[in-house]
Amino acid sequence: MEQMTTRTFAGIDLGRTALSLSIYDEAKKEMEEESFPIDQEGADDYISAGLDRLSSCLQEKGLSPEDFTDVVFSMEETDEESRKKLEQGLPEQWTARHGCHIICRFRAFAEYVFHQEKMVWDRNTLLLDYTDDSLKCILIDQIRPSRQKAYRGRMQELDLLKEGIFRGASDQDQAFSKMIRQFLAKNPTNIIFLTGEGFEGSWMKRTLTCLCAGRRVFLGQNIYASGACLLATGILPLMEEGMILLDGPDMVCHSVGIVTSEGGRSRYVPITSIGKEWYNTRGSLDVILDKSNRIEFFFHNTIENEMEGSACEITNLPQRPAKTTRIRIRVLFSSRLEGTILMEDMGFGQISPGTGKITVFPFTLIS
Repeated sequence: MEQMTTRTFAGIDLGRTALSLSIYDEAKKEMEEESFPIDQEGADDYISAGLDRLSSCLQEKGLSPEDFTDVVFSMEETDEESRKKLEQGLPEQWTARHGCHIICRFRAFAEYVFHQEKMVWDRNTLLLDYTDDSLKCILIDQIRPSRQKAYRGRMQELDLLKEGIFRGASDQDQAFSKMIRQFLAKNPTNIIFLTGEGFEGSWMKRTLTCLCAGRRVFLGQNIYASGACLLATGILPLMEEGMILLDGPDMVCHSVGIVTSEGGRSRYVPITSIGKEWYNTRGSLDVILDKSNRIEFFFHNTIENEMEGSACEITNLPQRPAKTTRIRIRVLFSSRLEGTILMEDMGFGQISPGTGKITVFPFTLIS
């Protein structure tokens, strides 16, 4: 009898103060979570320090890249320099097997939430990340409470020093609980996740009383790594369907698509979806040209629920009968609001061989 293959997935979070590793064993349906502090000497180059710690950790466990089905990284900083540094720092054996799939922490938390049971994500959920002297708040709530619900994630960062909250001060608990009470009054929530080294220790008394009043509260340091790991196990249908709007610095909030006609009725067909970072947002679609070489694209702003359009004329195509030219459309983003649409002439099989000609159509979106 042929033995079944066990699939194992990993999520790795690289932060300035710690490396977090989550490994999911599909057969056992268990998540193994670990967090390793990065010393102050390595904090200035935390990506290299984190990769060194990851390498030694996997060696201790007797694991190699071949042992994982898929791996996703989340990072504290996801600027181009940091992403490139991570990719260049990974061993060739690693990139050959898994590439370098990077997401931001905002997305990692959303993945963590929506991979849980519906009772967790079908209500207002809040993450509080207390790191250094700042509090990052990510609130996920419903924006369309109907049969086909849609959800939104919003991010806010509070400067705790400006709020009069100082680590180790005698009134830290009192000042923090007062601030969080005011925040929750404006942002009602049912479930709260706490992460970050600021929540460690025994200073929280009034704060915990405030947080736990009619809510479920969880504390954990592997939330981002676990979210990345759960993404590695599979993409969320809600995310693919554009039902989760993540309004953050890296996140794309516009879908790019075309309008087609079916049975005399017009229908918007998206080529890309929302809810991902711009560097992870891409899509493709094949269309058949009819009487015109003009393709009109529509950009749906999901925050404002507005649509803007722009048309591109494909030139220098061979003379062909109607409906014998297939164009492959590919959409790539170069920032949150900018990107390029590539249109390649694929022809129509042996009837009309493709030329391979590519028309480049850059776009800039209105925020």
